[in-house]
Amino acid sequence: MKRKLNKNKLFYFIISVIVLVLLTIIGLRVYDDFFSGKKEETVVTKNTLEALELYGYTLDDLDTDLYKEYFEELKSVLNGESVNNEEYAKAIVKLFVTDFYTLDNKVTSTDIGGTEFIHPDLVNNFKINAGDTMYHTVKTNINGDRKQELPVVSKVEVKSVESSTYTYKEKDYEAYKVSAAWDYEKDLGYESEGVFTVIKDSNKLYIVEK
Repeated sequence: MKRKLNKNKLFYFIISVIVLVLLTIIGLRVYDDFFSGKKEETVVTKNTLEALELYGYTLDDLDTDLYKEYFEELKSVLNGESVNNEEYAKAIVKLFVTDFYTLDNKVTSTDIGGTEFIHPDLVNNFKINAGDTMYHTVKTNINGDRKQELPVVSKVEVKSVESSTYTYKEKDYEAYKVSAAWDYEKDLGYESEGVFTVIKDSNKLYIVEK
């Protein structure tokens, strides 16, 4: 009888220890989650700061300071009494170059910059080509912890603007040939100059060739 009581005491003792350990683990977890100041992982997302709704252009919080500067130039051109299309063409080329060739602020390899300046008929092919080339090596930065060194455009200079015409789907459009060169914060061997063909379709200008 005495041996049976000892066994029962041992059993209850073991159960008590197990329960105590479990309660300790749970208590430490609760403390860690609610009282230790532990922060949840931050997910990097884009938020629109400003939009030129008539034209469909947007300014996001992930855009660089240079892009924001050129966006103000575009606003000035579009908000004038009459729109100077040569200045308009120069402005969108500077914005396109800044957004497309700056990879450091892109969240994933599919976050292709500059698409709002491309003609809608060409956007899908443009994204595919960019994803296979310029953006192919861009690593994901959803949690903001990417260590990869990527280019940042620091300046865009328009060298010249020439008026011309451009035929697309058997229709002639008013067009501009815009020659530009750009610098990076650090030279990583990326392209730094090009000639862009810009056409006027309705009230808006679009890049159709480079």
